[in-house]
Amino acid sequence: MTTLRLNKFLFIISLIWVFGANNLLSKTVIQDDKTINEFTSILKQKVLLSNDQETKVLTIMTELKKNTSSAPEKKSDYVKSAQTKVESLLDSKQKMKYDIIKTDLWKKI
Repeated sequence: MTTLRLNKFLFIISLIWVFGANNLLSKTVIQDDKTINEFTSILKQKVLLSNDQETKVLTIMTELKKNTSSAPEKKSDYVKSAQTKVESLLDSKQKMKYDIIKTDLWKKI
């Protein structure tokens, strides 16, 4: 009888832990999506991205988040790579505007 109670107790604790971890992970994913969308929105407003550029920036940022989550120790390398890719999308006028906001914009990532 005591073993049965102990098993029930451990099962309930395990369920609480699993659902708690799942909730925490889903909040992180939502927060990452919000950060990506915020980054892209600011860049679009300040630099005047075209729709095509915006789509490419979203792809680059999503890739950055995926790579960073799989290998956090290489985050600085991934960020530099993403910066280079984003900069390569911009024309000369956009690049001048981007250079002004670049530092503050990338601090959010």
